[in-house]
Amino acid sequence: MCYFDYTLYKRVKKITFILKISIPIIIIAYLFLYAFTPQSFITSKPKLIVINKGSSLKEIVYRLYNKKVINNPYLFYFIGFISGYSRYIQEGTYYISINESPAKIYHEIVNGRVATSKVSIAPGLNIFEIAEILSKNHITNKKLFLKKCYDKKFLLSIKLDAPSAEGFLYPDTYIFKINSNPKDVIKDMVNNFYLKTKKIKPNYKDLIIASLIIKEADEKLKNSTGFISSVIHNRLKINMPLDIDSASIYAMNVKMYKNYLRDGNAYNVILNMKPRYLKVKSAYNTYLHYGLPPTPIANPDIEAIEAAMHPAKTKYLYYISTKTGKTIFSDNLSGQIKNIDKYLK
Repeated sequence: MCYFDYTLYKRVKKITFILKISIPIIIIAYLFLYAFTPQSFITSKPKLIVINKGSSLKEIVYRLYNKKVINNPYLFYFIGFISGYSRYIQEGTYYISINESPAKIYHEIVNGRVATSKVSIAPGLNIFEIAEILSKNHITNKKLFLKKCYDKKFLLSIKLDAPSAEGFLYPDTYIFKINSNPKDVIKDMVNNFYLKTKKIKPNYKDLIIASLIIKEADEKLKNSTGFISSVIHNRLKINMPLDIDSASIYAMNVKMYKNYLRDGNAYNVILNMKPRYLKVKSAYNTYLHYGLPPTPIANPDIEAIEAAMHPAKTKYLYYISTKTGKTIFSDNLSGQIKNIDKYLK
């Protein structure tokens, strides 16, 4: 004879009911705890993670796991799947750390909070120097940036009718996205140039002269830009060679860049003058060619541009840079020789 234990039945039913309620609660609580808890409390540097357009959630999770910024790919994937985040993830390059919670990581990549880098472009840097800075800060590819600086079709699309972007990349502090399209970087810098110069409206000749000034000017002497501008203008008036070292250095950089495009050989930006640069066959060599170089040789700031447009009224034809960086001027060759003997020997 079989006896039915009603008390036991009620107890089992109660336990079953509790389990049906508690197990989902425990699972939800665990997922919630995982989602909002940093995956590691050991301080670690953020890593650059690239999310390409059209990447699936599975591909993204796999990349994050390989970069060791998540420790449980299955739970991370599950949260992204059930939350619907996978449909809203934006392409871009992100700084992600294992010290972040999964919820924070999803928040960043869903809202497109891409990694950025703050860079300062000093007055007087040329496109080759700027390309190096941008590359070192992971902002854009050096080779692609320089190619776009010479891309006539692209330059015309941003209303820049010039042989290159040289002279139009305004020196300033910028915040760029990591792995930016070089077109966007150039466009931002050129737009800044137009914004800063809209009141004075320099022409192309002004920019060429301004670029020579900014390369030659004494940073410690504020009014040296006006004096150097007067030397350039005075020499141009009497058809006297400009004899500017900075232009010869630029000629070598242009030559090195062309070799780089042709042969693929790595190169470093040339910064210092050497005697052999005086003989380089180039339109930028102002020792061999009269008049101005064909393009700017650097990117000047507003002060240099204004100095080019409004030179100081002097009779100066010569100047030297002393060992301390000061610029000394003279209006004749004998004065120049005396200054050389006094300050450079």
